[in-house]
Amino acid sequence: MVSLDFSSQLSGHVFQFLLVFTRMGAGMMLFPGIGESFVPMRLRLVFSFALTLVVYGALLPMLPPIPKTVADLGLILGREAFIGIFFGSMIRLLMDMLETAGSVIAVQTGLSNAMILNPTQATQSSLSGALLGIFGLTLLFASGLDYFLIEGLVGTYSLFPIDKPLLLGDMAQSYARLATLCFEAGVELSAPFLVIGLLLYVALGMIQRMMPQVQLFMVILPLQIWGGLMLFAAVITAMGAAWLGKFDSFFATFMGG
Repeated sequence: MVSLDFSSQLSGHVFQFLLVFTRMGAGMMLFPGIGESFVPMRLRLVFSFALTLVVYGALLPMLPPIPKTVADLGLILGREAFIGIFFGSMIRLLMDMLETAGSVIAVQTGLSNAMILNPTQATQSSLSGALLGIFGLTLLFASGLDYFLIEGLVGTYSLFPIDKPLLLGDMAQSYARLATLCFEAGVELSAPFLVIGLLLYVALGMIQRMMPQVQLFMVILPLQIWGGLMLFAAVITAMGAAWLGKFDSFFATFMGG
C-alpha cells in the first residue's frame, strides 16, 4: 500500500475544505435549478465553492484528520461524493412527482403524443409534464424551499457522520420507499383528470353503443383537449400547493424531522 505524507501537501485546512467541497459539490450537481444541464458547469462549481466557504467553519469540528495513505484519502472522498449524490437523487425523486402527474394528465387530455424538451429533466417530455416541471421549480425558489434543501444538505453531516459507517441497506430501502411515495403522490396530484377522464370515457362508450356508425373518438378529441386545458388552468394552483406540502413532508421524513 502506498503511503505518502499528506500533511505537507494538504497542510492547514486544505484537506478539510476539500472534504466539505466534495459533499457540497456532489449534492449541488443534482440540486433543482442549480444542477440542471443548461446551467454552466463553472457556475455550479462557483456556487458549490461559495456554499463550502459559508458552512466550512461550522462543520470543521466534525471533520477527521488528514489520512496517511492514498487509499484512505480516495475512500473518504468517494464516500463524501456518494453521500452528496444520494442526497441529490432523493431531491430529484421529489421533483419527479410533477413529471408523473404531467404524464398522467397528458394521457387523459389526449396530448400524450405532443412532446417537448423539458429543461428540468434534460429530455423529451409531455407538454403538461414540462409545464409542471418549470412551475414546480419556480415554486421551489419563490417559496424559499431552496434554503430548506441547502440546510438539509448541510444537515447530512448529522445524518451521515464522517466517523460512522454508511448503512447502505437502509439507504437503498429509503430510496425505494421514497420512489414509491413520489409515484403515488404524482398520481394523486392528477386525480381530478383521472376522475373526469373516466366519466368522459364511460359516457363516450355509452354513446358509441347507441351510434356505432359514428367515429366518436375523432369528434370528441377536440373537446377532450379543450376541456383538459380548462381543467388544468383551474387546478394548477391547487396542484402546486399540494405538491409543496408533499415535498416538505417527504423531505422532513427523509431527514428524520
